[in-house]
Amino acid sequence: MKRRGFTLLETLLALIVFSMAVVALVEAVHQLGKQTLLRRREATVQERIRSLLLEQTRTPVPNPKEEIKLKEGDTTYTIRRSKLELSDRDGQAVQGLFEIRVTAEWLEGRELQQATAETWVFPPLFEP
Repeated sequence: MKRRGFTLLETLLALIVFSMAVVALVEAVHQLGKQTLLRRREATVQERIRSLLLEQTRTPVPNPKEEIKLKEGDTTYTIRRSKLELSDRDGQAVQGLFEIRVTAEWLEGRELQQATAETWVFPPLFEP
């Protein structure tokens, strides 16, 4: 009886196929990890933007053209306040209405990331 086993060529071919599958799997896990970190970072930035918006709606607006820049770590937050000029149904100008916009910018790898949120505020609503 002749014993039949794997030849060296078959063994090398199987090892190459297995190695390619492992490399593909490792790359997929690496990409998943990068995306998870990116999403976590975006969620943190979005939460901070919401916090800054809420803070700005509760603060008096002394100068409507004011721009504030905050640097937190490697993220720069820009808060812009601008006066809105709108009219009511009777054509009267609505006084004291402001738009507040918060923009965050940060580098993720080599790409500049940006997130923005905005709201309108009517300070007389918060006066006693």
